[in-house]
Amino acid sequence: MEPQVPKKSLKRAVSDNPEDIDARLRLAIYYRKDNNPDKAVKILEETIELDPKNPEIYLQLGLCWAMAMLDNVPVIQLWGREMDEELMMEKAIENLETASELDPEMTEAYNAMARLFMIRVQEEQAIDMFKQSLQIDPAQLDVLEELQELTGRPVWKLLDKETYMGEEEDI
Repeated sequence: MEPQVPKKSLKRAVSDNPEDIDARLRLAIYYRKDNNPDKAVKILEETIELDPKNPEIYLQLGLCWAMAMLDNVPVIQLWGREMDEELMMEKAIENLETASELDPEMTEAYNAMARLFMIRVQEEQAIDMFKQSLQIDPAQLDVLEELQELTGRPVWKLLDKETYMGEEEDI
């Protein structure tokens, strides 16, 4: 794991080189993880102008918009104002879909969309997203557990035959 770069250093890097996509992304991720999605979104929206085909930017935007729902934190606490949660949900899903279109291997986007669909009680869509993610990386134990909990069925019965989940157990 790479060491945490201080916020001041990231801000300076962006200030010194406004075209530095990596520094901008790292600063936005810092703000998101520091429960300040508003600042992160501003940076990410500026960064899209510089690199509109970068799936990581859209992933981070989606995660920012989804924070209140996924982390179960009051919107006003995260954003400093009331916001329409349905609009936030739409923006989150739209950005996560764009991320997955730009990088079809981005499991984090599929997993976040699945969790948002679970919140919306759209179980079929959630199951589909989890399945897509597991076909890319079948070793995601947390996703396997969530999918099994969501369906109430053993995961190996839910996935396509091409996704190897170990030997079948006799029940």
